[in-house]
Amino acid sequence: MENEERWEAEANRLDIQNRVRNLMWTVSQDYELDIEVDQESWQKSKYIAFYDAVRHGGFARYFSTEEYEAYITKRVYAGWEPSVLLALGKLCIDCAVYKKLEKERCGISSIRRRAMRDTLEKDSMRLTHTDWGNIEACYLRYMLDGTEADERNQRLIELICTLEDAEDTSQIVNCLSRVYESAYAKGFTKKFKGLSEELMDSGEENKEYTDKEYLEEESRESEDEHKVNLFTDELMEEEDMMNRHKANVIVLDEESSSRMEEYVERNYGKSYLSAQEQKHQNCQICRGNHEGSRLHFTDGLLHGELQDSAKAEYVKKVRDENLKVLNLNQMVTRQNVQMLANTLKRALLTRNEKEVVSSEYGSICARKLWNLGRTDNRRLFEREIIRDNTDFAVEVLIDASGSQQGRQALVALQGYIISEALSIVKIPQRVMGFCTFGDFTIMQRFRDYEDDRAANERIFEFYGSANNRDGLAVRAAAESLEMRKEENKILIVLSDGRPNDVIAGSLRDSKKEAYCTDFAVKDTAAEVRKLRNKRVAVLGVFAGEEEDLQAEKKIFGKDFAYIRDIGNFANVVGRYLKRQLLDV
Repeated sequence: MENEERWEAEANRLDIQNRVRNLMWTVSQDYELDIEVDQESWQKSKYIAFYDAVRHGGFARYFSTEEYEAYITKRVYAGWEPSVLLALGKLCIDCAVYKKLEKERCGISSIRRRAMRDTLEKDSMRLTHTDWGNIEACYLRYMLDGTEADERNQRLIELICTLEDAEDTSQIVNCLSRVYESAYAKGFTKKFKGLSEELMDSGEENKEYTDKEYLEEESRESEDEHKVNLFTDELMEEEDMMNRHKANVIVLDEESSSRMEEYVERNYGKSYLSAQEQKHQNCQICRGNHEGSRLHFTDGLLHGELQDSAKAEYVKKVRDENLKVLNLNQMVTRQNVQMLANTLKRALLTRNEKEVVSSEYGSICARKLWNLGRTDNRRLFEREIIRDNTDFAVEVLIDASGSQQGRQALVALQGYIISEALSIVKIPQRVMGFCTFGDFTIMQRFRDYEDDRAANERIFEFYGSANNRDGLAVRAAAESLEMRKEENKILIVLSDGRPNDVIAGSLRDSKKEAYCTDFAVKDTAAEVRKLRNKRVAVLGVFAGEEEDLQAEKKIFGKDFAYIRDIGNFANVVGRYLKRQLLDV
């Protein structure tokens, strides 16, 4: 059966590839042209995949792909950000080819419009997460129904629209350069000056390279290449990240840091702490390996004055998608909540049972009378005690970095199950998400200790973005947990075992080691050990790829749970929590 399914999936993949390629060949009239079919795009919408092929074929027919690729290569070599360049280039190509195609094939217009509508509907995450994604969204809306964007973006769209009558490739690349410089190089680095050396053109004259010369240059550059894009959460290729002993550190100057705070507030919500409280927290917590970093405590965009912003709309969409996953898994979720709650109840009932302890008062114990006059032991009595159930507090800390995007609904579901079970047995708990953008580590509060059970649903506002400075987040969460009056404290961390942040807080930190690979793992593990030495129990719930399992083990030791199947979630987590309830 498994083999049949595998063969069926492979046949389906080949069928999709053939259909898309045939369309491209028909449009381009070049049967040697090839395209890598994006299966993910096809899953979103067949019209998106079809129009990608149409656009690719049309460009190959009317313009020079070799000249365009040479331009992209030279621009990337000069330091331009490839993801931004290609995203904006796609818009320029579309504008240059679609009218030419429409004249020859009337059906192209319908495919294009369906693809644009589907992109706006099904690709909202990408379109709302970056400045250039927003430009694409504005372009699509303008092409569909003439909706004009804000002044800045509309100016860029009108610049792109000048390519409707383009006749050669040089017009496209010249326009793309102007759009890139205006939308990205000038606009971005004007706000974030400290990044200008990394992001702007080096100023070298472009020169032609033979294949051999280019490969030699590429080989030399690959040794220390470090392309950075804060807004797409792509600091470097994961493989490079894991293999590189020490990554370059990106430095933010004072003005950049100031602008960064503005951006963080706009995209993650204002802090619920006063300026004085925030400053105090930064002074207390951002020390050692985290000196120069800053913390930002927020309730999120949906619980403040920015809840009507474009980014808030994106968060609402993510929340709705996460809730859909909850609805699709209602039965298994209820089972897990009830199972975990029952495990906790039984453990608490066991604690409720009377326990006889030695004491200096109470009922005299005859078998201990021999100690009189022979030892200093004065515990000659026994008394019954009942341990207090209310002496527990739990902090749930969720990694909300970009690496969690592909599984954010599942991670939200895990956090929700834990929170629901704790609410049922009335154990005080707080749930926080964390990510790092620039020199800010954002701590988003989904529910607080004193909130009622209804607040648990806010956990579905969880989404993945930016990077993660796990050691700092653990330290920040522990700071408030340790201040709780309860005697026994538990920290549960849902993470993918991959701490990753290569942003330094200020110019003076430029020589510090990048927060990634072994350095970041060791720092996070050290914070966990510190907590355990203070008698705070720490459990790691692994929500990542199997290749990162070893890093998770290094951080949490034997106290971590690897959840392969959500149906078994309550059993695995319940065993750990039960042990903590009974062992103290």
